[in-house]
This record gives sequence, structure tokens and C-alpha cells, in this order.
Amino acid sequence: MKIALIGSGGREHAIYWKLKQSTYAEVDVFPGNAGIPEEDRKKDVFKEGDFQSFKDYLVKNQYELVVVGPEQPLVDGLTDAISESIPVFGPTREAARIEGSKEWAKYFMEKNGIPTARSFSCSSVEEAYDALDQMPAPYVVKADGLAAGKGVTVTESIKEARHAVQDCLERKVFGESGSTVVIEQFLKGREASVFALCDGKKAIPFQPARDHKRAHDGDRGPNTGGMGAVTPVEYIDARLLKKIQSDVLDKAIQGFASEGSPYKGLLYAGLMIDDDDVNVVEFNCRFGDPETQALLPMLDEDLAELMMQCAKGDLKTDFLRFRELANIIVVIAADGYPGSYEKGIDMTDLLGTMPESPDTLLFHAGTQLEAGSIKSTGGRIAGVVASGPSIEDARNQAYALLDKRKVPGTFYRMDIGTLP
Repeated sequence: MKIALIGSGGREHAIYWKLKQSTYAEVDVFPGNAGIPEEDRKKDVFKEGDFQSFKDYLVKNQYELVVVGPEQPLVDGLTDAISESIPVFGPTREAARIEGSKEWAKYFMEKNGIPTARSFSCSSVEEAYDALDQMPAPYVVKADGLAAGKGVTVTESIKEARHAVQDCLERKVFGESGSTVVIEQFLKGREASVFALCDGKKAIPFQPARDHKRAHDGDRGPNTGGMGAVTPVEYIDARLLKKIQSDVLDKAIQGFASEGSPYKGLLYAGLMIDDDDVNVVEFNCRFGDPETQALLPMLDEDLAELMMQCAKGDLKTDFLRFRELANIIVVIAADGYPGSYEKGIDMTDLLGTMPESPDTLLFHAGTQLEAGSIKSTGGRIAGVVASGPSIEDARNQAYALLDKRKVPGTFYRMDIGTLP
């Protein structure tokens, strides 16, 4: 099976790694990163917005499946543009609104009885201020559209909440993505991420993972795309996962079908768990980063076959098998991330010498090769993955590797896997 994988981050490196384990998968990545062998990278073929040329290339070169890593091409309609010619693992533009518009996602959840926080959608500063006045602290302000994981502000300060509103609606920090803001009730509890493979008719969940979104230890600092993740999640048992299936995943799949946009691909439910209460914080239309890097090494299935079945609307299994181990990823980021940060940091001593074993892996993210050296190109540079009988064992392995190889100009959280 000849597969085209779109993306360049740690998520895509992990998907590539897992797809390559299939005995009959040939995988090319568009454009990939320095962790992917040069012969499997296609650097100048996929250009966002020019889907016709990309489709022509895929057809000419006889690709049999397209796997879309990041959300932007899905929200822009890549699946719609090429799925009549080649099966695509990823939802249509209409279905991808579940991530592309937080306002629409709230409408969808309320319409389909999916538990979520009370909210207001506002297109003017005055409306947003009125909405904030109706909410108790902490305040939650979200840019409506895509903002690379940085469009959400959670704060105890009404002044900071109003500043976040102004960033979106007046200062246009997020461009058109911030032309509407969602003011949302704060949900208490513990976060979890549940992915599900979807074929338009059913959703089959992965085991849960837990992301660590804040930049610094103790869950302090600004939100990021994710600084680490662990799996499994001890506060989600089989009974609670069954509730997530019925109250969230099944209702979502039925809702997409009723909208005339059957959901095929990966549906990501970002959840808040408070004892037996489950609420959806957000839906995403693709694999999460860095949870994917923690989950895929645990998946005991042929991912290529499962993705093809989803794309063709015929997923043949009702459950997924996972290795009975714990897994952790710790993300290495450039100093200053998620704000301004330096690019071009030489990562060769770390990434070029990191030992891999059955229990440890290294996934590149924002990296590229320059004259034989590995240089950083993004805020999140790479992730160290380790497995063990328990989360504690896994984190001890990950940090043992990291602590020996610190790189100036980079940082990582020291508390991944220790939060209650």
C-alpha cells in the first residue's frame, strides 16, 4: 500500500514510524522532518491551498491512501478535493468544522446532547465583556478559529480576560481566527484525551491519554501545543470509558451523519473528568500532538490497515488492542516557546546520539538537516518517549536520557507524569 502522509511535526514522525511497521506499507511524508529518512521525504510537492496539483501528483504516482496529520488542510477542504480519486484518512471540510470553529463546535454539541460547558459566542468587545460579567472566575476566553493551540486564555483576572478579548477582536492577534470569541464556563476536574478511529458509522476509541498543555512545571505558564503526555490514565476505568463512548463518541458520530457529513478519520475528544462527570472541552479533527507519540507505540494493531478501512467507510473491528505498559513523552522546546524563540539551535549532540531501545524512542518535531547537522525549526523540537510497567518507571527512563543531554537554548518540563 503506497501512503502519502502530510505533515512535519512529532505527530507525523510517530504516525510514519507506526505505518512503517505494516508489512505492506510504503510511506512518503510531505514534507517530513529530520527524523524521517531522506528517501521517504517529499519536500516541495504539497503546498497549502493548491490541492489540485497535489491530487494530480498523487494520482500520477499511484498513491493508494492519503493520511492528513495537521488540522489546517482538513479545515481548508483537502479531503473534499481529492477523496473522489484517492481514499483519505481525515474528515471533510464540513466535518472538520468541529475543530475549525469553536462556535460551531458548541452549537454541534448542544444540538446533539453532548455534555459541555455553558458558553457565549461574541463578535464585539461589548458582547464579550457582558458575557464575562455573567461568568464566575476563572474566566475562559477562546478564539473561534485555528490558533495553533494558543488561542485559549484561562485566568482568574477579569482584567486579563478582557485583554484576551481585545487581543482577538481589536488587536487581531489571531487574524480572522479571532473575529469571534467564545466565552466559556470554567470546568473543574482532570483533563484527558480520548482518540477514536471513525469510518462514518462508528467510533472505536484508543485508550485514554493525558496531555500537559502549560509551558512550565506545576501547570504554570501559557498554554502550548503540548509539553508532554502519558498513557494510560488511572482515573478513567472501563466503566467511565463506556460512558465516554455512549455520551460523547456515539453522539458525535450520529450528529455528523445527521448533518450529512459522515466523519471518517481520527476524532479527538478533549475531556474534563470530575468524578463520574464527563464534559467535552474541545473536539479536534486529527491526532493530537504529543498524545499520538505516547499512544501509537502502545497500539498493537496494523495502523495502515485500520486507516484504509476508515477512509473506505468499513472499519472491521469493534475494539483496539494495546500493550499492557505505561508510556510517556517529554517534549523538548526552544527557550521562549510558546512566545518568541530562537530557531537554528544545533540539536545534533542530543538528537543524533540519543539511544533507542524497545523501551525508548525519539520523535523529531521542528527539525531539519543543514550540512549534516540537525537544526531546530520550531518551538517544539523533539520528544523523548519511554515505556515501562508503570508511569513512574517510564518517566524515570525518559528523564534519565534527557538529563544527560541538555542542550543550551532549550527546556522541558520536569513533572510530566506526576500531576494528580
